[in-house]
Amino acid sequence: MADAKLDAQFAAEVVADAAAIGNFTLRTTDFLKAAGVDARAVHHVVLVLEEVLTNLATHGGAPTEPARVRITVEPARVAGEIIDAGAQFDPRRAPRPDVKAGVNDRLVGGLGLVLVNRLTSELDYARQDGRNRLVFSVARSAAHVHGNG
Repeated sequence: MADAKLDAQFAAEVVADAAAIGNFTLRTTDFLKAAGVDARAVHHVVLVLEEVLTNLATHGGAPTEPARVRITVEPARVAGEIIDAGAQFDPRRAPRPDVKAGVNDRLVGGLGLVLVNRLTSELDYARQDGRNRLVFSVARSAAHVHGNG
């Protein structure tokens, strides 16, 4: 395993559209790998970012307003913060899909947020000054993974 650079930080703004999200997740992956984060945690952080930003693009209602994202690599976790001007939405309170129902009986949507809850060891939300502020963390060691859902 590469030596981890402690408390390395990456901050960027990203417009929530497919091309920009794809480019942003590639840049985030490069940053996390360079900071010595293991492949499992890199994958989980990128999945969380992609899901949240894609939901913002699809449902946020502010297509030209970039989201501000900050990622911090700490010794035990990767911490993230996403601030956006989209419609108020707390992903922790979203209706849970019935994952036991058959595919034909299940409503479309919601599985990505189940994944976000399972991949994060911390997930907090607040609406501040007309913006959504989502704070999450992903454990750097599989031993510290507990999920939120």
